[in-house]
Formats: sequence, C-alpha cells, structure tokens
Amino acid sequence: MIKLNVPSLKLFTKRQIGDVHNATLELLERTGVVFQHSQALKVLEESGAYVDHKTQRVKFPTYLVEEAISKAPSRVSIYARNPKKTMRFERGRVHFSPACTPIFTYDLETRERRPSTLKDFENITRLMDYLERVDEGFGSVYPQDVPEKTVHAHMMLAQAKNTTKCVRGLPQGAIVARDCINMISLVAGSDEELRRKPMLLCIVNSVSPLQWDMKNTGGALEYARMRQPVALTPEVMAGATGPVTLAGTMVQHNAEVLSMLTVMQLMYPGTPVIYGAASSITDMRTSTLRLGAPEDGLMHVGFAQLAQHYNLPTRGAAGVSDSKALDLQAGYETTFNLLLAVLAGFNFITYALGSIDFSLSVSYDKILTDHDLLGMVERLVKGVDVSDETLALDVIDAVGPGGHYLAHKHTRDYHAKQHFIPQLLDTESYDGWAKAGSKELRDKAREEVKKILREHQPPALDKDLQKRLEGYVAEVERRPN
Repeated sequence: MIKLNVPSLKLFTKRQIGDVHNATLELLERTGVVFQHSQALKVLEESGAYVDHKTQRVKFPTYLVEEAISKAPSRVSIYARNPKKTMRFERGRVHFSPACTPIFTYDLETRERRPSTLKDFENITRLMDYLERVDEGFGSVYPQDVPEKTVHAHMMLAQAKNTTKCVRGLPQGAIVARDCINMISLVAGSDEELRRKPMLLCIVNSVSPLQWDMKNTGGALEYARMRQPVALTPEVMAGATGPVTLAGTMVQHNAEVLSMLTVMQLMYPGTPVIYGAASSITDMRTSTLRLGAPEDGLMHVGFAQLAQHYNLPTRGAAGVSDSKALDLQAGYETTFNLLLAVLAGFNFITYALGSIDFSLSVSYDKILTDHDLLGMVERLVKGVDVSDETLALDVIDAVGPGGHYLAHKHTRDYHAKQHFIPQLLDTESYDGWAKAGSKELRDKAREEVKKILREHQPPALDKDLQKRLEGYVAEVERRPN
C-alpha cells in the first residue's frame, strides 16, 4: 500500500463530471439496461423501475439511482489471513495487484507463449506473497489444464495455501461464487466471521453495451449476500461496444456501473461496492481492444473523478501493455497508464504487474520489472519532504564550500528515506555491468523469479484446514457436469 502525499490528478472540470453524471441519469431513464436475472428484475420493478420482462430491459428513475448511491459505503476493508496485510480502500490509499486471469503465460524457461497452468497460478501466488509492493495474493492466470467446472475451486485452494495476503473469488454464476465463499469461510472460521470481516474481492463485468448477464449478476449478488466487496467493472470498447468518443464511452460505462450498484443496494443495502474501470478504445485497424492506449489512462482519470463524486472506492486496470515482448513499447504503455491511475487516486489497481499481449498473457519477467517500476511510482507519490531537517542548512554550513557529504551522519540517516534504490534496474558503470555478465533487465528479472520460487514459502495452513479445503475441491470435482 502507498499513500498519496501529492494532490490527485484531475483532467476533468467539476462541470464536465456533472455533465457525464447527468447524461448517465438520462441514459438510464430513457434507454435503460438489460438484466438477464429474474430476481433482479422483480426487485427493480417492486422498487419503482420500469421493467419490460419480455426484453428484460429496465429503465431507472433518477431517484432510485441516487438513493442507491447514498447507501453504498465510502470505505471498504478486505481482510487477509495475516491481519497486518488487510487492504483498506479509502481516499489517499493505493493498493497494487497483478494481471487478471490471462489464459496464456510466457514460459519462465523458454519465454515462449503457452497456455496458463495451475502451476503458474500457484507460482505467481507465491511471487505476489513475497513482493513487498503487492497487496493481493492473486495468482493472476486462468489455468487451462484444469476442468472448467473445478478451476475456481483449485484457484481458491492455491491462494489459501500460497499466500497470507488478500485473495480473490471468481464470479461465474451463483454456484461458482458460493463455492469460493464456502471455501474462504473455512479459512475465516465461519460464515458469520466472514460477513464481519470480508476476505473475498470479486470483480464482475457487464456485457457492453448496456447488459448484465445471468452469470455476472448471479455471482455479484451471491457475494453481496455475504457482504463481500464487489468491483463493478465494465470493459467498454470505444468505437465497438461503446461510442467512439471518450465522453460517450464514459457515460455508457458509468450507466453500467450505476445500474448494477442500484440492484445490489436494493437487494442488500449497504453492501460494499467498488467502482471499477477497465474501458478503453478499439483499434480501428484490427478491431482489438487497446489496453495500452493513452486514452485508457485519460478515461481512467475521469472514472476516478466520477467515483470520487459518488464517494465510492475505486478499482482501476492499469499497467497493461499491448506489446508481445518485454520491450520499449511495454515500458512506455505500462508507465504512462499506471502513473495516471495512481495519480488519479485509484484505491486498487489490477494489472499493475506482469500484463502483456492485450492482457491475454502474463510474463514472469515483467512481474519483477514492474515491481521495480512500482517503487519509482511510490517515490513519486511520496512527494518531497520539506522541513528543517531536509532543508539541511546546518549540514550545508558544516560541510562548507569544497567539502563532501558522503561521510556525514545526515547522509547516513536520510539516504534510504529520500532516494529510491532499485532492485533490478542497472545502476553500475559500464565496466561494472560488463564484469557482472552484461545482463539485460529481463535476464536479471528471470533470475530473481527463480530465486524467489526456490526460497520463499509462505506460512503453512493448519493441516486440518488444508484437508477440509482439499476435501471441498474433491466434492466439486465429483459433481456431474
């Protein structure tokens, strides 16, 4: 976790944010949103919304949306197996997390792209547990070597065994959500304790334009029933599944967030909701989603301002590169959008480590290089401490003209507090670099990944708890397809 000690970035005026908000309310009332979920439709109709059951389209009165926004908490906590690693989403706090469920992994040995495996998920969970600037122990990838009906249970077990940090559940329908909740309830000690201290974050996506399907709605409501935080995160493609203009995409994105927020607050008032952002532009040459585009960062700032307008905690998706290699493009895109998201004040930033190839893949090497980048970002948002001690007038006077500060106590006391010291970035002279083997950054990163996986083991689970979790996975495996 880092704290923002610099003013948050604002690219939109209060009037512009007001215009987006008002346009959103008009869109919700005039056009509406489709909900493919009978219970959600029933509750909405009973609460005063216009519901066409044949088309499943809902039109929202403004008062209903505004009342729902007022019921959502402004601060959210997610508890970890190690209480010291609890995440708190509130103004001025930023937490980092890796990529979200890429189906491909760049192999640690060959660096060739291949389908992600459960072993990758376990490895990355242990990496996240070790890396000091990461706040969630999620294993990033979506394993392709595990049956689809059981993959969520294996991912929950892997997180329970390999990290003491916060963990994440999957939302693919009520059954999957319930499995994730049941497993983490075993870790928490009981359902009651889990409700009291939420341990699962769930990220759900709308089906743009303007639809919430059965799986994401059912999953979101199951987590809400147990008071677990849900990040509502449309992934609108400007020019394809949303208007080509950034302001138009922001309006549609906002409508999709607020429509689900309204359902959740009607059914479970006070449930913790996180305003999510993952929308970007469509590459009109290829029809692909450009997650490394600068427009992604620009809209992220706008979404952060909207969430702050509603007094809601925030989740961003920044750090993705569209590049297929750990190259200059990956560096440019990751740095640009990550900096904008951090300075905008997002509380929780996924894709901050390892994401490549339009977020379809994760790179072990990039996880480590991005971790150094997070250190540079952290140094930026700490700002510059200006005090009698740091102005150092007495020190300058004592050293005087022609002296040096290398041996001074002031230097020893403050250098580690004032200067960013990278773990991987090269700071040697040319001769020193050559003598050490002329290693490129990605080679050093790969060596460090191997070292961490060889040496780091998180505290073991209680044997009885691990047996019960493994038994639950076995039950899921025995279910009929």
